This record gives sequence, C-alpha cells and structure tokens, in this order.
Amino acid sequence: MTPESLLEIVHYTLLTATKLASPYMISAVVIGVLMNIVQTVTQMKDMSLTFVPKIAGVGVVGLLMMPWSIQVSLNYFHYILELFEGL
Repeated sequence: MTPESLLEIVHYTLLTATKLASPYMISAVVIGVLMNIVQTVTQMKDMSLTFVPKIAGVGVVGLLMMPWSIQVSLNYFHYILELFEGL
C-alpha cells in the first residue's frame, strides 16, 4: 500500500463522515438559532426549551435521512472492499 493510496482512503473516509454528519449538525444549528430567537422574543430563558426541540428535530432528521445514510455507508464499504480486492 502506497502513501498515496492511504491518503486517498483517509480523504474518502473524512468525506463520507462529513456527508453523514452534516444533516444532523445543520438541523441542530438551525433549530438552536430558531429557539434562541423565540426565547429572545418571549424573554423565557430555560435550557430545556432549546434541548428538547433539538433532540426531537435531530431524531426526525435521522429518520428521514436513514435511507440516504445507508446508501452512503454502503458506497463507502464497497469502495473499501474494492481496494482490498486489489491488494
């Protein structure tokens, strides 16, 4: 295994991890900003008002993105298995 092929594997791994994590992170940030706006407008500062909607939103996004996440993971594993076949 050459350093170039190892670098390619690391690059593809990081790209796949970013693809898989980005929907969850984006939804948590968007929900957090919206809840901060609501808290500022209503002047209610309670930690559970931001935590519970974030958990619920990330859960919904997880359910909606599950087929896509499985497909991205399968593509990654097929890529890795093809590399091992070449060795």
